[in-house]
Amino acid sequence: MSMTPRERFDRVTSHPPKEADRICIEFPGASITTNIVDQPPYGYRALCEFLGINDYAPPRSHSVWGGVLNIDERILEKFNVDFRYLPRGEEPPEVLPNGYVRVRRYFGMLWKPAYGRYSVVPDKETPARYLKTIEEIDDYPYWPDTESAQARKKIEDRAEELGKAAKKLHEETNYVISATPGSYDDERYRWIRGFDQWIIDMKKNPEFYHALASKMLQVDMDKNEIVLNAIGDYIDRAMIGDDYGTQRGGMISIEDFREFCKPYHKKSFDLIRKYSKAKIQLHSCGSIHMYIKDFADIGLDIIGQQIGFAKDMEPEKLKNDFGDIITFWGGMDTQRALVHWTPTQVKQWAKKCIQILSPGYIVASNHTIERDTPPENIWAVHEAIEEISQSK
Repeated sequence: MSMTPRERFDRVTSHPPKEADRICIEFPGASITTNIVDQPPYGYRALCEFLGINDYAPPRSHSVWGGVLNIDERILEKFNVDFRYLPRGEEPPEVLPNGYVRVRRYFGMLWKPAYGRYSVVPDKETPARYLKTIEEIDDYPYWPDTESAQARKKIEDRAEELGKAAKKLHEETNYVISATPGSYDDERYRWIRGFDQWIIDMKKNPEFYHALASKMLQVDMDKNEIVLNAIGDYIDRAMIGDDYGTQRGGMISIEDFREFCKPYHKKSFDLIRKYSKAKIQLHSCGSIHMYIKDFADIGLDIIGQQIGFAKDMEPEKLKNDFGDIITFWGGMDTQRALVHWTPTQVKQWAKKCIQILSPGYIVASNHTIERDTPPENIWAVHEAIEEISQSK
């Protein structure tokens, strides 16, 4: 029996997951970590040309992350993508005299130009590094304004706009409606304080750590509550992101994660649950095996994305250890497989992920598809999905 994308998504994200009519697909997607860059030698334009789409709108790329925000609908249809996305609002960053940009909604984080996009500045240049005491936290000059009448009106107007778009997609399509309503994010602590200071604060100044993290959480929740109140009834997936893995293991011990990170994520998840029945999905790079059960315990439904190419992230191990309590997402590797392998090898890898991780699996890239990815390899994933579907 043929299912709608929404029905398919509900089955593969139940716990334990249930069989669907086919694999759930978000490849290539249009979320911030599943889209494709518009940069040669390949990139978005090469994919459009490969697919015979020549009259696409001028691509509009995210100013920091680089991925195309307005992927042509025909691409999503050709790849049978089950997801559609709420427009992602992007406040233009402030360009500084030295060429860096400051993003105030990310608490004043600084980025520097790199490879046609932007890169995080060195730890020693992070803007909140100089803070020493709890009393200085409130005086930090780069907190986003969420309290003034003007700022509140801007947030409410944006939420109303998103609410209308979400309602239209929900009522007029059967796609999985995906949104990024916001959540607590330890990455932003590292972006404004420095990776080294993030860990030093945990170990040497935990009182300061919790005060800064609590302030970040509160600023986010002030805005997110307004947005979720507008879109919560219409979205099927709430996407969040927070990297915790290196290629060889987690960034911090499970004990530190439970003390310094998990409580803030739980409060963010609880806010999403208050306003929506949407499934919560976390993007987290690297080897995150040690954190998966803890995330599931506080209500996470879906996790990814570097399946297969980081320590303890092999499909077999993930399925065996967590297959009944969480759904996996990602696996189409943008570091090695999609870039360096042949289309035949890519197909074999895609089939392996699908066969091992299904039914609790959503096919997606493990991050933004970069400029060195041949379109033939992107299409090879689609061919693998089609061949598996036809063999059932």
